Parts: sequence; structure tokens; C-alpha cells
Amino acid sequence: MSVTRNQLQKMAVQIDQVVDLIRQQDFADDVLTQSVCPIYKESAKNLMHYATFRSFDARKMQKGLKELGLTRLANAEGNILGSLINLKIIVHSLLGGAPDLTKNEFLSIGEGTQILKRHTNELFGESDKLRRVRVMVTQPTEAATNYNLVLNMVRNGMDCARVNCAHDGPEVWQAIINNVRKAAEECSTTVKVAMDLAGAKVRTGKIDLGARLKEKKTSRKRMNQFIRLNKGDLLIVTGKDNGASLSEFNNKGELVKPARICCVPPHIVNRVEKGAPILFDDGKIEGEIMETGPESFQVKITRAKEGGTKLKGEKGINFPTLDLGISGLTDKDREDLKFVVNHADIVNYSYVNDAEDVNDLLLELKNLGADEDLGVILKIETNLAYKNLINILITSMQRKHLGVMIARGDLALEVGWKNMGMVQEGILSFCSAAHIPVVWATQVLEGLAKTGIPSRSEITDITSSVQAECVMLNKGPHINEAISFLDEVLLNVESSHNKKEVLLPKMEWK
Repeated sequence: MSVTRNQLQKMAVQIDQVVDLIRQQDFADDVLTQSVCPIYKESAKNLMHYATFRSFDARKMQKGLKELGLTRLANAEGNILGSLINLKIIVHSLLGGAPDLTKNEFLSIGEGTQILKRHTNELFGESDKLRRVRVMVTQPTEAATNYNLVLNMVRNGMDCARVNCAHDGPEVWQAIINNVRKAAEECSTTVKVAMDLAGAKVRTGKIDLGARLKEKKTSRKRMNQFIRLNKGDLLIVTGKDNGASLSEFNNKGELVKPARICCVPPHIVNRVEKGAPILFDDGKIEGEIMETGPESFQVKITRAKEGGTKLKGEKGINFPTLDLGISGLTDKDREDLKFVVNHADIVNYSYVNDAEDVNDLLLELKNLGADEDLGVILKIETNLAYKNLINILITSMQRKHLGVMIARGDLALEVGWKNMGMVQEGILSFCSAAHIPVVWATQVLEGLAKTGIPSRSEITDITSSVQAECVMLNKGPHINEAISFLDEVLLNVESSHNKKEVLLPKMEWK
């Protein structure tokens, strides 16, 4: 054995330190966890145990455990204290001692997995399919009038239909839901309806360049107006809805007036800071804030594709380093919730940033008399939400049925591309510790859904998605091909993966 007695003693000491700290932390965390729903009592305690464990650097200990052929605790989030106690017994036994195991209450190994499975079933309904991972599908407007489209979604494997409140309205939403319910009944299966609140997202305002396109005499072109931005260009972002304009130059080619665009909501112009980075349209255009003022701020474009990138109206704007103070429920969200609580099974909460935002939603649901079985999925899509994840999860545990969505589009922009993998793993781990199901979202099989042909990276992505409990597909003309393909791949991948744990089936080479 390559592990020396001295190394074993060091491992024993570190395991004892972690276990002792968890015991001490239990008293401090009692007030924090006492308000959770009874079905989450053990989950809340385990989450705090896992947070304590992650406050240690366990890498050296993990290497030693690997050499002994023991668990490295990499997949032990769901019952972390039980796994630590099990290691404590083994390591102390190898040293010839017997550890004191009194006053320990913990989830046994495997119990966390069973709790997570139960919580997943409670949120998404019992599944009649062979795969563990559910499939959520965003409904296009066409789903309101094309019943066969929805029916084929259900036949191909859709477990949850997502309706985005940022688009259409109650009449269309109701028609979509009616078709989903009818199709689920026809197929004798369960399909939950999840409705996304639009949330407080910062966007570019509508662009109407009017005179510039009058001579085009094509109304369709007016719908697709844009400002083309190149690296080095200046752009004025204003809070006043007084129309967009293109850059103006003199006859020497010198800039006279930078391009201009408005933003929604307008008051964010008073929250930005000089030197802060800014991203437009899912990061297709990057810039730096050069000057700020009471009614506008100036941006220098630092990245755009060669030949320029089109910036259209109603596209997202991200400020990765700034807290703009615009989280929580918007007036539109509050109005839309009146429909959601009466027609949906799940409400997806966009742009939640902290525990206060969660309480805002819970209070509104209470005021609306929402059924206690209405599920809540928290969309983690900002850097602030990631930093506040533990408090967000603990606070949300007042509801019976919970989920978390890793909204990878905005989140990647917020935390930075190079950090996205680590952040994604962190969310998966802490939600697993809390026994809360995770939805893997944004651009899953987007190429297949839109063009009918998947990319190689998309296949790798859905292979990784088995770490979650649900995968979300967005709409596209080939959406039913994407659903069918995802259903088949998930079924195949799950035969060799159980969340992060790799299984080893018999290999057939013929």
C-alpha cells in the first residue's frame, strides 16, 4: 500500500475536523433551516453540511483516499455526513482504533439519491418512461393552433411544456395549455405545464430608423432594422425612448455623432459605472462603458465580428460586474402570475438574485391563494444568484415542490466563459446536496431544432446533461426531431451514467 501510516493519520485528522465542524455548525444553522417545509428538513441540513465540507480544501485527502481504493466524496453530495462518517470508521479502523460515533444523525449512503428522485417526481410527475432525465420543451406560438404539433411533441417524449410569458398573451397561453392537456390525455401520460415569468431583463429598445428605410418600400425590412457595430465604434445608450439613430460622419469620414439606442428599463442608465464591461445580444457584441451621464452612457465597442455585427431591438444587455438593483417581480410578472397560478403546474422564476427575491415570489403566491402543490423553478442566470445560491435554496424550501434551472445563456455572460464550467458544476453539486432537481437549459440541440442537423458539440452537451434531472429544448422548425433524438440519446447515455457517476456496462465489440 502506497499510503503511509502518517498519511492515514493526517486523513483521519482532517475527516475528524470536518465532522466536528459540521456538528458545531448544526447549531448555528438551526435558525436558518427551521422555516423550511417539513419535507425539506433533512435536505436543508444536508445542504448546510455540504457547504461546511466545501469550506475545506479536500484535494490532498481525496488523492490519498483514491490510493486506498476508497470513495473520494466526489459524488457524495446527497448524504455528505453519512459518507464522511463511513470514511471515519474505515480510516480509524486501518489505524487500529474505533471512532466515537455518538450524537451523529445523518442520511445513510444512497438515501440522498432516493430523496432527490422523490422530489423530482413531485415536481415533474411520475414518469412512465425508461429514462430518468425529463425533457422540457418551449412551446412556439404555433402550438396554440396546431394540435398535431403538440401531440407529436408528447409522442416523441416531452415531459414538460414550457410557456414563456415574455411572448404572446393569456389567450394564446390558454390555447397552448389546452392542446398540451388534450395531447397528454390522448397519449395516457403526464405532461406538466411550466410558465416562465419574463423577469427584469435589460434589453435594447425598439429600433425604428424610419426615414432610412422609407425608400426601401418593404414593410418586412422595417421589422428587421438594426444598427451595425464594428470594433472601435462608439454607441450611446439612453434611457429616453426617443428613437435609435445611426452614426453620422462628415465628408472627411470623421465621426460627428455616434450611433444611439435606447434601453429598457430606462432607469438603469443611472446605475452603470465607467469602465464596466457591457455585452449585447447574448455576448455577440462586447463593449466598455466610457462615459456616464444622467440620461445616457457612452460605450466603446471592444469586440464584434469582422465586417460588423447587427444590433437589433429587444435584444439582451448584460452588465457582468454590476448590481443594477432590478431583480424581483416586475409589474408584468405580478399580472401574469394571476394567470399562472390558475393554469400552470410550475412557475419558472426568472432573474432571481437573492433570498429577498424568493420571498417576493412566495408572498405574491400566498396573496394570490396559489395551490401549495404549484411547483417553483428558480432560474439561476446571474453572478449574484450564484453567489447567493445557498440562501436562495434554503429560502425557497418553504415551498413543497422545487427545482433549479441553470440558464446557461445569461449565466455564461455574467460569470465569464472561462468560469462557466466550474459554476455549472457548483450549481449541480449544491442542488444535489439540497435534493433539488436541476433543469439543464439554453441552446441544447439548438442546431438540430433550427436546421435539422446537430453539431458534434451539441451531442457532447446532451451526454453531459444526464447530470441534471431535466433537459430543456427551445423551439425551432425541427423541434420534434430534436425531442425524438434527445429521448433516444438520454436513454442510451443513462445506461452508463447515473448523474456524475460513470457506470461500467459490459462492452460489446462486434
